[in-house]
Amino acid sequence: MTLFSSAGVIGNLTRPMQQNQAGAVDALAVEQYSGMVEGTIARRSVLDGWINMKRVVGTTTLSDFAIGEATLSKLVPGEAPAATPSDFAKASITVDTVVLARNVLPLLEVFQSSYDARKEIGVEHGKKIAKFLDQSMFIQAAKAAALSESRFSNGSAGKPAGHFGGSTITLGASGDALDPARMYSAIGDLFVKMEEKDVSPREDDVIIALRPAQFRALADAELIVNGEYITSDGNNMQTMIFKAFGCPVVSSNNIPNTNVTGHFLSNAANSNAYDGDFTKLAGLAFSAKALLSGETIPLTSDVFYDKTFKSWFVDSHLAYAVTPNRAEYAGAIWLP
Repeated sequence: MTLFSSAGVIGNLTRPMQQNQAGAVDALAVEQYSGMVEGTIARRSVLDGWINMKRVVGTTTLSDFAIGEATLSKLVPGEAPAATPSDFAKASITVDTVVLARNVLPLLEVFQSSYDARKEIGVEHGKKIAKFLDQSMFIQAAKAAALSESRFSNGSAGKPAGHFGGSTITLGASGDALDPARMYSAIGDLFVKMEEKDVSPREDDVIIALRPAQFRALADAELIVNGEYITSDGNNMQTMIFKAFGCPVVSSNNIPNTNVTGHFLSNAANSNAYDGDFTKLAGLAFSAKALLSGETIPLTSDVFYDKTFKSWFVDSHLAYAVTPNRAEYAGAIWLP
């Protein structure tokens, strides 16, 4: 562009962050590391915005309390109505592990690099953490669906009243997972089981989670369409929707399909809660109500220079935990 002054034209001004001297003057600006991880997670995590992560500060444990359903009685003329008891229970989760990603860059190579390594590292941190977060949520959703009794029962069958276990459907054959008609039938049967436990898949924000090949099979059969979904609390989500049921559908290869052992969040205190055999897991349907999740340290990213090692450190870390909560809001489809 040409710059004018009171003395006349003083020359053409070079804008180093403008693309070919046209358009936005900051088009070529290099994004700093701060925010790269968060941005990548928002793009890569299919559950971002669906699961409510509660803050756990000043304590190690987060609890959710449950009350059993009310009991009705009939008033008899001339008699005082009898009182009926209500069940109370709680489910808890403990945040006890910090998960982190760290890269160290030698001083000389930082100066000699022709690109911003911090940005690329931030993207990789974000992808890995997004995968880890989603997988842990899917694991606990599958475990919630597998519960035969309420998470709040503590071994007391049928307690607390009005709370139930999860729902499962087993396909007739292994190949049924890629058969649109049979998967459609399985999801329908699963929703019937959930509705019999007073769960409304559409009104309770139940999402269907499938691995990519299954998602593609249903999409090719035009059972899944692109649309806008409004959650029960009024949030607008641009997502894929299962036409027959009006529920959002997400595709993710982070849905476990292996025997998970030695998970970073598993330990003796939580009875290795994140380990399990998921080799036959074919699909999930669950609401945020199915999970109790909390974080003590939200995702934190940092880049700093250490004089002792004469190196740059790039860190990303967080501390959170997740466990089954209202199991009746979770369902799973399994291979035979």
